[in-house]
Amino acid sequence: MPLEIPGSWRGVRNRYLAASEVVREYFQPIPALLEEHPWEVSMAFAFSLLERALNTMLYAGTVKLHKAHHQVAHRFVDRHRITRKNFPKLFRNVFGVAVPPEPAANLRAAERFRDRVMHGKDTEDRDKRFALVAVLDYAERMNEFVDQRAGFKPFSNDRRGYTGARAALDESTTAWLMRGLGFAEQDDSEDED
Repeated sequence: MPLEIPGSWRGVRNRYLAASEVVREYFQPIPALLEEHPWEVSMAFAFSLLERALNTMLYAGTVKLHKAHHQVAHRFVDRHRITRKNFPKLFRNVFGVAVPPEPAANLRAAERFRDRVMHGKDTEDRDKRFALVAVLDYAERMNEFVDQRAGFKPFSNDRRGYTGARAALDESTTAWLMRGLGFAEQDDSEDED
């Protein structure tokens, strides 16, 4: 189902207000940013929180589903260079299923507009509104999807319940697990351009 694109910042704000409480809390500054700043500010903020949630998905998924030692899992996810290209594979490795196709496709389209904005290219306001709505839609759908698969919502400020009641693997075993899932413990400051 294609996303309906609001006609103004008020429409984006209304879409935000129609989101679940957990998504509204996660993206809480969006209404003020929409009203008080250019589109680019809202987009930068929304995509920053999106990337944080993608990291949370992978980290919490390894801890919850694979009993990974939380500190080791956090270190591997934090140091791994997660890209648009490798995220779907990492997600499949951690959760055992692919990212649902429709929200993934909408997010890919939104990322193209985000890239144009962040690289100083001309972009229509309509495309910026679409990008913001697509991020909110992705957050809603992935919260539901991940919650059904693993019992947590990555687009949430509530970080309780990731570890569960089961004993975690030891640190050495977790390091091997993380490598097996496709994570490399590397310093992303050494990334090439």
